[in-house]
Amino acid sequence: MKNKILIFLILGFKVNFAFAQIKESKKAQVAYKIVETAPKCKQYTKGLYERVIKNGGTSYGIMLETSPDPKKDLSQGYSKTYNFNLHESYPDRMPIIARFVFDPVKKQLYDEDTANDKLIPIAFDKKLLAIFSKK
Repeated sequence: MKNKILIFLILGFKVNFAFAQIKESKKAQVAYKIVETAPKCKQYTKGLYERVIKNGGTSYGIMLETSPDPKKDLSQGYSKTYNFNLHESYPDRMPIIARFVFDPVKKQLYDEDTANDKLIPIAFDKKLLAIFSKK
C-alpha cells in the first residue's frame, strides 16, 4: 500500500499540487498483505465500500498505526508489533471499525478486541511469513 504526501508549491499567487509516492519498508508491505488477505479482514470489508458511500463517506482503508521501525515503516509510533486499523473515511471523520495486530516474533495475526482488551488469533496466509522473513 502506498502513502501519498500532498506537496504545495506556492509561486507568487499560483499554487501547484504534486503527489509524492512514498513506500514503506518491505516488511511493512508484507504485514499489510498479511492483514488485507486475512479471511477476517475480507469479512469486515465485504460490501463495505458500498455501505460507506451510501452513508455519505468516500472510502475505507487500512492504516499502519505503529510498528517496530516507525521511520522506515512510515507509521505513527513504535511498538514491538505491527498495529493496523480498518477505518471508514468521511469528510469530517474516520471511524475505526476494526484493529489488527501482526506479531513478527510469534508470527501470528490477531483481531484486536478493544472492548475486552484481548487479542484473538485469526487465520491468515502463512505462505506470506516466508516472504516477511526474507525482507
